[in-house]
Amino acid sequence: MIRLLSGGWRVSDKPKIWGNLLLDVIKAGKCTFCGGCIAACPWSVIGFEGELPKLVGPCYACEICWYTCPRTIYDSEAIEKAVFGRTRKEDEYIGIYRGLYSARSNIKEVLDYAQDGGIATTLLMYALDKDIIDSAVVSEIKEEIWRPWPSIALEAKEVIKAAGTKYTPSPVLIGVWDASDNYSKSEVGVVGTPCEVQTLRKIQHAYKASYKLGSKVKLVIGLFCMESFGYKDLTKFVDSKGIELKNVSKFNISKGKFMAFEGEREALKVPISEIKACARGSCHICGDFTCEHADISVGSVGSPSGWSTVIVRTDIGEAVFKGACEAGYIEYKSIEDVKPGLNPVLKLSKIKKEQAREHSSEGKQTE
Repeated sequence: MIRLLSGGWRVSDKPKIWGNLLLDVIKAGKCTFCGGCIAACPWSVIGFEGELPKLVGPCYACEICWYTCPRTIYDSEAIEKAVFGRTRKEDEYIGIYRGLYSARSNIKEVLDYAQDGGIATTLLMYALDKDIIDSAVVSEIKEEIWRPWPSIALEAKEVIKAAGTKYTPSPVLIGVWDASDNYSKSEVGVVGTPCEVQTLRKIQHAYKASYKLGSKVKLVIGLFCMESFGYKDLTKFVDSKGIELKNVSKFNISKGKFMAFEGEREALKVPISEIKACARGSCHICGDFTCEHADISVGSVGSPSGWSTVIVRTDIGEAVFKGACEAGYIEYKSIEDVKPGLNPVLKLSKIKKEQAREHSSEGKQTE
């Protein structure tokens, strides 16, 4: 049975422990590998194997892992009230926002490495330079070729090395734990995809949340995301096209095409439908394209080549974006003044929501 708590959260009358998370999410193919359960476990008995969490010690039945997961109960209305002070209106199809822009970094080093306009990277650099945040969790390629892993940046120049989109999951919440526990940071900036941002909001505001961890997050920058791919599946796909992963300098998805570059040379360009089979199962039940619960959302759709679409949503999001523009870190235009503009953003948001409804009855997450 599900009951409603004050604040709007639906909770189960039956305990939800590791075994439930294993059955409801991991074995059901719905794990996003956000790292939330690993980071939030107060007993540190959840590890991982490949791209899945794994119990490595005795479960103490605290239920925090199950209630942290974005693929169990996710109450959008409760989160909106907590983050924005209200729920969205009927016409706010891409979530609550204060401003819509097309923007580009003014920092050459960022544009040399970043995807599109380099806005997520530049916003973190500005926030670090101005001491708005004391650290940033970014996803960096470390040991394995093109496998991202959360990294802690303490200075603006350290953010650049993680610039560019990675299309396989990074357990970002482990980075939040690392910044908090190992670096003793308390004003953390985070970049994440919609599922990772949902976990961030749950550790801040949900029932049985990891409030101690969530309180350390100050700025959340979300990335537009249609889907991510399993690392092994992506590797096999690229290899099947006669391309060595070690030679790939950049991946990109644009205008319905999946592309891989070797240096400046376009080595691969195929319809996105060819790689759909590599999409992680958890992506099929996600209806959030524009990262609706972030402070600022960033993506390429809607803006000209070399620019990023920016959705400013919260007080701190507005302060950071405007501050970066006024300080000369970023140049911007209204989304209404560029082509193709907002329509393709709305279109893809609608498609993703419809796909999620098809895979999850009434758009609800499993219980």
